[in-house]
Amino acid sequence: MIAKLRGHFWLVLLSLAVLVGLGALWARSRHGVTASAAAPLTPDSPVVSALRKSAKNANLVICITDAARADHFGCYGYPRQTTPNIDALARESLKFDEHFCQFSRTKPSTASLFTGQYPDTHLVDKERSYLDNTFTMARGLQAAGLETALFSSNPNASPGMGIGLDFQETYDQTQVKPLVTRRWEGLTRPEPLLTLFQTWLSKHKRSRFFAYVHFDPPHQPYVQPNAMTALFKGKTPPNFRPGSYKFPVGERKSVLPYAYAPVPEWINLYDANLRYGDWAVGELERILKDAGVFDNTLLIVTADHGEAFGEHGYFWHERGVYDELVHIPLLIRWPKNGVGHRTIGALTQTIDLLPTIFDAFNVRYPRDSVQGRSLLPLIAGTTRKIDDYAFTRSDGDPPSYLMRSLDYSLILYGNGKWRELYDVKSDPGQHRDLVSERPTETKGLIEGFRAFAKAQRRQPLEFIDPGVRAAPAPASPSIKATADVRKQLRGLGYLK
Repeated sequence: MIAKLRGHFWLVLLSLAVLVGLGALWARSRHGVTASAAAPLTPDSPVVSALRKSAKNANLVICITDAARADHFGCYGYPRQTTPNIDALARESLKFDEHFCQFSRTKPSTASLFTGQYPDTHLVDKERSYLDNTFTMARGLQAAGLETALFSSNPNASPGMGIGLDFQETYDQTQVKPLVTRRWEGLTRPEPLLTLFQTWLSKHKRSRFFAYVHFDPPHQPYVQPNAMTALFKGKTPPNFRPGSYKFPVGERKSVLPYAYAPVPEWINLYDANLRYGDWAVGELERILKDAGVFDNTLLIVTADHGEAFGEHGYFWHERGVYDELVHIPLLIRWPKNGVGHRTIGALTQTIDLLPTIFDAFNVRYPRDSVQGRSLLPLIAGTTRKIDDYAFTRSDGDPPSYLMRSLDYSLILYGNGKWRELYDVKSDPGQHRDLVSERPTETKGLIEGFRAFAKAQRRQPLEFIDPGVRAAPAPASPSIKATADVRKQLRGLGYLK
């Protein structure tokens, strides 16, 4: 009898070990650290085949409007006329309502877009560049036969800061004569970038290409035309609710070198500058049409991060992970308008774009380098969910991390002690902290974050364990900004 019980005991123990092992394997595979030759593409079906057929030999254009929060776009429900061109594009595109970036600052967020990796895996930030042999969107698409070019008005998304070195050609707004002479305006207006793109496209429109176009507006400084400023000047911004910091974070409350009125006029200026960014997107679309390539282009319009106006104490970006800082727009217009308009309410994130593009183009990519998941099954309608959670990091003192689902927003801080939980269904503004009221949900989400953290190259366990210190990042190529790049960064408010 005892021997029989012992046999059952070991059988149960072995079963538990297998389950734990499978769970660990799932967690590692889900977050892209299980090595294999290539990630499997979505299996063919009539709908998937039709999507790939319309994308066959198509170009790719990714257009970024910097610091553009989703809830200030007309197509996302904002009552002001901030984005008429983008709203028109949305009416013939896939619109993703619950899309989130991976960092609330340009450089690491852009690196997540280009690598399909979370920030604690690609580790690109400040003076750090990509780790050696990192697979990127540009490298993979160039190998597939596309010509690649990057156009960026933001130095944090340009070769001067280590972003875009893998593109065959790179351009920024300093390569044309500034259209204006006042301080910083020549560095932030979209017209020079549009000129560069139009010139480049005229030479490459008969080739298959991938162009990344990064406009500064609505990122400050706000240098939009006076007619756009007048649209909202002196008016009361809609849906604004000021708040305060939940915890005594070491946040800088002002942004230098600009001295805008905090709110509401700061919001009015932002909305006017967003209208300027919308104009630039409209011009980009016109250039593609004039060149005869618009209908054969997979066009993606999104943002790198959002912007805060004191809803939770934070102003500007970089140092928070509330929705105003990390919920961003995503529109995908399929080549030959092969999908048309549809609104998708599933949770998605920036790292999902790389695998989606390669899946649509029927090009394999290395699984061990990509943590995102293809949205093609979602677009094809064969599934209703791709991501259970989105994860977003920020700077700050201490820094913060977001674990976001369609139901909950869990915010963790780098001291391992502070945490917030919001029911975003009933409290979309994230004002009522439920940590003490819903301990079971909080505990479950924290354990989910632990699994996520352990799957990263640099494990951010200090966000849930007070006794853990932040792990040092492995050595990587470093970028030393030139005097000109530092001047541009200062002009955008990143340096004093």
